[in-house]
Amino acid sequence: MFCKTSIKPENRKIMKRNYATILAAGALLILSACGTSGTKSEETTEEKSNANATEVKYMVSDESSTVAWLGEVAGVYSHNGVIDISEGAVMAKGETITGGNIVIDMTTIQPLDTASYTASGKKPQDLVDHLTTDDFFLVKEYPTASFKIKSHKGDQLIGDLTIRGITKEASATVSGLEVSPKALKGSAKLVFNRQDFDVKWVHYMKDMVLSDDITLDINLSASAM
Repeated sequence: MFCKTSIKPENRKIMKRNYATILAAGALLILSACGTSGTKSEETTEEKSNANATEVKYMVSDESSTVAWLGEVAGVYSHNGVIDISEGAVMAKGETITGGNIVIDMTTIQPLDTASYTASGKKPQDLVDHLTTDDFFLVKEYPTASFKIKSHKGDQLIGDLTIRGITKEASATVSGLEVSPKALKGSAKLVFNRQDFDVKWVHYMKDMVLSDDITLDINLSASAM
């Protein structure tokens, strides 16, 4: 014989509440799993899209590309000008730069500021002559500088900067990057500490009048090979 179990009314209410709670928890788990799956799927698709992109090599135009430089005399004035790119190439996969090398012709340093010369009675060529000496870039011995790109993440390009034969890792902040199968255009700001490259002016102020930071604003225009 079987005994019929009786359940008190208050226990039935508790069981219903527990059952409802279990159902709600299960629904949340299912929704969470679906949401996570969707995110991973999107990320995977994006990664696959970039991974499947063909790497393209772009040759830098030395005529359409520019490099502007800025150096400051602490609390007094600043010198700025331009310098030529002698050659360069950039590799990219989709919107990601995968490598490259930009070579700068140090013999083409050209100042553009004029205010600082008026008061001293000197000419821009006087600054050029000084910048090419051992006080600064020793251009006769090291006629080129370069930036070899190693990686690109977010808006940062990481590479090896070489000046006066000294190589240090440096980063450049990228802006306005446009990449197509036929062309690449973009800008990058690179700030380096001149002391790292033995650019040390022997001066009675013990090198304190010059800012250690030198800024390069690089604008590249390149065509696919």
